[in-house]
Amino acid sequence: MSTADEQDRLLRGPRITLERARQDQATWVDLAYYGAQDTDEGAVTDRNRAARFAVLWALQYDRRPQDLPLLRFLLQQQTTYYREAVPWGMAPDLTLAGFLVAEHRQVEDLWLHWDAKNISFDTALGYHLYHLYHLLTAGIAASAEAVQASSHPDRDRILGGITSARHTDAAVEEWLDRQRTRFPAEPADEGLKEWAYHAARLGEREASRLFMTEWAAGEPRSDITLNTLQFHLAHLGYLAEAVHVQKEAVALNDSWSGAKGSKLLTLARLQRRTDDFAGAWQTLQEAQRLLPPDKHGFEQGKWRHFVKECFLLVSIAPDPSTARLLLAASEQDLQGIPRLWMDGVLDAAIAAAEHIGDPQALHRYSELRQVAAGERAQEVDRATHPPASGPATS
Repeated sequence: MSTADEQDRLLRGPRITLERARQDQATWVDLAYYGAQDTDEGAVTDRNRAARFAVLWALQYDRRPQDLPLLRFLLQQQTTYYREAVPWGMAPDLTLAGFLVAEHRQVEDLWLHWDAKNISFDTALGYHLYHLYHLLTAGIAASAEAVQASSHPDRDRILGGITSARHTDAAVEEWLDRQRTRFPAEPADEGLKEWAYHAARLGEREASRLFMTEWAAGEPRSDITLNTLQFHLAHLGYLAEAVHVQKEAVALNDSWSGAKGSKLLTLARLQRRTDDFAGAWQTLQEAQRLLPPDKHGFEQGKWRHFVKECFLLVSIAPDPSTARLLLAASEQDLQGIPRLWMDGVLDAAIAAAEHIGDPQALHRYSELRQVAAGERAQEVDRATHPPASGPATS
């Protein structure tokens, strides 16, 4: 099937759902945040996220003044989703919802935007960390007046952010134009990479794979292209294809050995996820030869990721003897690596010890984790409570 046919098919369902929502507000319940515990991962998921995004996406291509109540509802539900189920990060679904509401330029909506912006640091950054453009599309003066007249607990904080140095009506118009470019009103103006992301949010794995591979076929086979393709294929679950792409990335000529080392660690992780023990172990041995000799230096994180992958590989070792040898080698490489509270390396070590049933190793790693937790607490305390400067001495 061609990409054009897939695009037509993919939009058909969202457009039908949008028309249903326009005609019957009772159907909005199927677009509301519906949190559920993922029994496998322990994370909170939103059963209606894909349906909600489908309507948002259809609204991007069919904008009508009468849709504002629906858009407000969708933005509220997206805000709830991020607050309840997303511990970090931010995807364009929240940004799209915010922009579609902001485009209606209603001053009362500034509080919806403020709520979305203040979920987390990541949403503050995604909603633009140092500017309040979403809040100001009704006009700087009208927005400032509305905030001034309110009793909202963040009233003074918002007013302090609306400064002439940062915000003018002209700057808000320029921002709206940039958002219209980012979220075009015509499907034909979206690139294949964006179609791949849209399809993934809808749970359309095959279509998403098609769009991303077609996009990559038209791009230079650079690190950026290959990394984007590999990451997306792995995210969709096409691990064997992701391995193939990552091998191509490793084969690129890099002037910096550290770059190749990072690529090899990524390749080893993908190979492990495909249960390819021999391939992952060979890749890790190659990566180790490129690791910096100083485990405390600038690239200490590579050592943590390397050892973590070695520990994780224990569970797919072909036999108990190999698993024990790998655990011993991993523990040897663990020696001297700082900040073991980072990157989950000790969690991987404990899981490996549990897998082979080694109580002594399990005890050692558990004690290391307690020590590492104490070191982390001290480091956080130093960062948040720096020592006061003493009096100057001559």
